[in-house]
Parts: sequence; structure tokens; C-alpha cells
Amino acid sequence: MSKIGFYTGICWSISFLITAYSLGKPGMGLAGEIIGLMSIWVAGIQLRTQDIRGIRRRWHRSLAVQLLAAVLCTFVQYIFFRYMDGGTFVQSILDFYGNPENKALIEHQYPSVNVQEVLNSFRAIELSQLILSFLIMNSFIAILLSIPTMFVARPRPGHKTI
Repeated sequence: MSKIGFYTGICWSISFLITAYSLGKPGMGLAGEIIGLMSIWVAGIQLRTQDIRGIRRRWHRSLAVQLLAAVLCTFVQYIFFRYMDGGTFVQSILDFYGNPENKALIEHQYPSVNVQEVLNSFRAIELSQLILSFLIMNSFIAILLSIPTMFVARPRPGHKTI
């Protein structure tokens, strides 16, 4: 099962890296999202070969695989932010929300939000806080993706498993 989680985590990691490098390039961002969604089929088809009976057992295995993928992707995100990014990712977020047009739009839609305080919080964020946020977000995504993965992993009637 750890091999399936590894392959699924590779999909997640490639998706993240493409998305991170494609800020401002919508076509590449879409490709990253598609690869991320492919993790459902990567995990589900590999789990299908295990002939897991029962919906609860399939969901548990799907959840375990997706959580392993989340941990692997978080590790890749740590490596990315520590050694490869150089602050570009956070700076692009700061640039987007610091843009007067975007700032005015946010203040109009969310009058109780002080955009400048949010920007100051982003500037002060440490790597450990950022990675913990990504780990929590990835875990939540893993829970959501485990549900469709469970259905893809359903054994097909009449097919023998390996």
C-alpha cells in the first residue's frame, strides 16, 4: 500500500510544482490541477488489483493511500520552499493582494477584513508555519479525494485480480 501512496504522492507533488511554477499562466495551472485529479485514478486502479471487499475497507485503504500521498507532497513542498522557491511564491501572493484593484475588491466584498493586516501576516510567516498549513490542507484534501478513490477501487464484476 505504501507503493500506491508513493505513486499517488508523485501525482500530487507534480501537480503542486506545476501549479507553483505557473503562477500567472492559467494554462499550466490547469494542467497541474488535472494531474492532481489523476491521483484518484492512479490510486484507485492500483487498489482495484487488491480485491478489497466492503465499502468501509475500501474507504480505509483509499484514505490511507491519500494520506500517504499528502505527507509525501508536504515533504516535497518543504523542499520546494526551503531550497527552490526563494520567497517567490509568497511574494506573488503579496503582489496579488497588494495590487490596489484587488485590494479594493477584497475590501468591498469583505469589509470586516483589513487587507493590510493580512499582508503583514503573510510577510511574517515562517517556513514551519507554512508547511504545517500545507500539511493540514493536504490532509483535508486527502480525506475528500479518498471518497472518489474508493469508488474507482471497486472491483469490477467478472474480472480476476492479480
